[in-house]
Amino acid sequence: MSAAFGGNEQAMIDPTVLHPFLLFAQRYAFYPNESSFERIAYMNAIIIVETGGGILHMDDRDIPMKAGTLVYIPAGKIHRWRAASAEPMIHRTAYFDWNPRQRPFVSEGQFFHIVSHHSAPLSVYVDEEPALRIEPVAIIANLPLWLSYHNRFLTLPGRIGGTDMREAIRLRGEFQVFLSLFLSTACKDSSNNGDPRIRELLKLVASQAEIEEQELVQYAEQIGLKRSRFYALFREETGLSPKHYMTRRKLQRIKCDLRQSDVSITEIAEKYGYSSIHVLSKNFRKHIGLTPSEYRRQSRM
Repeated sequence: MSAAFGGNEQAMIDPTVLHPFLLFAQRYAFYPNESSFERIAYMNAIIIVETGGGILHMDDRDIPMKAGTLVYIPAGKIHRWRAASAEPMIHRTAYFDWNPRQRPFVSEGQFFHIVSHHSAPLSVYVDEEPALRIEPVAIIANLPLWLSYHNRFLTLPGRIGGTDMREAIRLRGEFQVFLSLFLSTACKDSSNNGDPRIRELLKLVASQAEIEEQELVQYAEQIGLKRSRFYALFREETGLSPKHYMTRRKLQRIKCDLRQSDVSITEIAEKYGYSSIHVLSKNFRKHIGLTPSEYRRQSRM
């Protein structure tokens, strides 16, 4: 299970609804041969290996860890850690949401779901990763620089959010500076790849609140792309058909409205062009597994 998208979908990002939110950040020292359970996290993680070594098991492979390794684990990604017997790892961690969401969690352990448990993780609590192409593992050259940035928002164990507003704002601001550094290192640059005409169309999609598949086809024709060629290039660039791409984009915006506003579901259906609340509910359940009202209720528990 993973909240990450496949393909190159960076143009799906709507910067007006992207608000990275730090949950907690820590320095964790493993003991020799310590191994975590196979688990997922409901939030995203950036991890720096400060010293020592070990193994990260993710995507059905064992990835060696050493000092200076930079790791990104998106929410919902199954993974497991194992420390070396000699010189076990010390982690610097930053756990965050790309967009803040309400969860009924009061301790850090509740942000993780152990895969071996019989109950399934609650998908409504899993953060949604924006369409960024982020390398899961990289090596950083200037480790002391990264540690100095991390020190600025290091939080006390067991502290989630904090009660002092000014301190909370400061920590989140320092984290966003760190996040910018992280993205400049780990985010793949696709600007020089693919067909420039498709990239321009994707920029157009990102700039408009609502756009339909047929409008994309018309724009493609205006720039000299036949329908079949357009569909082939679009799938090559994004990994999705135009219809699937637009459906996913619309559902992202609907979920954002359900979480962050009190607008009625009937009004949301009208806003996004559904003929009735029944049609919206049927489509939403098909893709998300919940009705809009169930999703809204669970996101606010």
